[in-house]
Amino acid sequence: MSKQPSFLSCPLKSRLAPLALSCAVLLSACGGGGGSDGASSAAGAGASGSGAGGTASAVSTTAVTFAGPVSGFGSVVVNGVRFASVGATLVDDEGQALALSQVKLGMTVRVDGEVDDASGDASASRIELVRGSRGPVTAVDLAGNGFSLMGQRVQVQNLTVFQGLSGLSALRVGQVVEAYGVLQADGSLQASLVELKTSSAGGVSVVGQVSGLSSNRFQLGSLVVNYSAAVVQGVLSDGARVKVSAAAAPVGGVLQASAVRVTSGAAYGQDVASGRTFKLKGVAESAPVAGVLKVAGVTVNVSQAVFRGGNAIVAGQWLEIKGRLNAGVLQATEVELEGYRESQVGGRQELYGSVSSLSGSLAVIDGVTVDLSQAVFTSGTLAQLRVGSYVEVKGNVQGNVLVATRVSLKTSSAVVGVSYEQYGVVSQFVSVANFSLNGLRVDASAARFEHGTAAALANGVYLEVKGSLNSAGVFVASKVEIKSGQRDD
Repeated sequence: MSKQPSFLSCPLKSRLAPLALSCAVLLSACGGGGGSDGASSAAGAGASGSGAGGTASAVSTTAVTFAGPVSGFGSVVVNGVRFASVGATLVDDEGQALALSQVKLGMTVRVDGEVDDASGDASASRIELVRGSRGPVTAVDLAGNGFSLMGQRVQVQNLTVFQGLSGLSALRVGQVVEAYGVLQADGSLQASLVELKTSSAGGVSVVGQVSGLSSNRFQLGSLVVNYSAAVVQGVLSDGARVKVSAAAAPVGGVLQASAVRVTSGAAYGQDVASGRTFKLKGVAESAPVAGVLKVAGVTVNVSQAVFRGGNAIVAGQWLEIKGRLNAGVLQATEVELEGYRESQVGGRQELYGSVSSLSGSLAVIDGVTVDLSQAVFTSGTLAQLRVGSYVEVKGNVQGNVLVATRVSLKTSSAVVGVSYEQYGVVSQFVSVANFSLNGLRVDASAARFEHGTAAALANGVYLEVKGSLNSAGVFVASKVEIKSGQRDD
């Protein structure tokens, strides 16, 4: 029987306030990021729970794994918690190194890290981008809110983010897209991001579940895969979840695979240690039976969980589930139903950072174009906004733009000491103590450098930086990561 939250449960506004140990264990209710405007103001005072490195001293930490779509930046926000990411290993599921600028809202990731039990601050040690299916669109079904990608059904919902497209209605047969999301038991993909690509020059890929396995062929839904010339990682079997790569799109419904990788039984849950705190966001494959269901390929027991946003789970519903893994089963302590957090904080996505460009009511924040024209400003006004202003934004992505619903513009005095992260390329370089990044003057003279040294700083070098503004409006960096010394020319 479902439990409803009691007053002993951690209140939502406590996400950004100092937490007791027992409260911090309920990460989704008490972790950093995603809080109300009141909670954001608490973070603005420089305290805990910003997820980007507040001022509280760590007493003990909890090792965690979170998995789901990226819902914010200024740190990386996953499942309502902000993970400080500067210095973390960032790779895709092929082990290729990535820069934070390559990560977009809606991309599915797995984050391994720690949460400070006293403050709720979270830091990532490793972020893995879990790629989806990439290839040409073979059919569009507006009435059914979906499309086919090389024969695989891709389902679109309200929370699906589109990049390069205004939405499903703009999608055309033959266009090449990459769809990130959660693979369902029927082989369909519930999309969290659909990104338009310029071509399939980089090859195609598809995630799916094997059926009809023979000595050199199997099927992924209606797609036939010929793997006779492919490099196969893992053991193929009917029902196995795989990622298939190919140099070219299918011909006559047959994909000539160059690589096949078995991805274990779960989209996110493979290799998560038993007993580890685990939170995932995915789609219910069915209603629970005796309290048990599958979400993103993970078996979940919700019979003892606290429910938020309702108490009934139906097939096809997006859920956020937190608990601990025990013998491969996620024993849930908390379940958030679709729409719950949005109703609490005012939007599905959130940004914490400095305005890097501004034109009327359109701003760029953390690399995301934001429409501020419809937003309620809980502090400050649109007229007061400037390049370099620190803001906290809640909103919803529509096409290529995040339409802000709430904006908190922090004054110089309120933002001093608030730790956050930003990334970009160096400009107006004078010295390590004087250069620009996203319109802000940066002083990195006292920073710890990762994967490089201060001597590598120059105009055009790509950086990921953690720090805070001082009273003079200078961003004082505490940590700087140079990504492979590469330039973003």
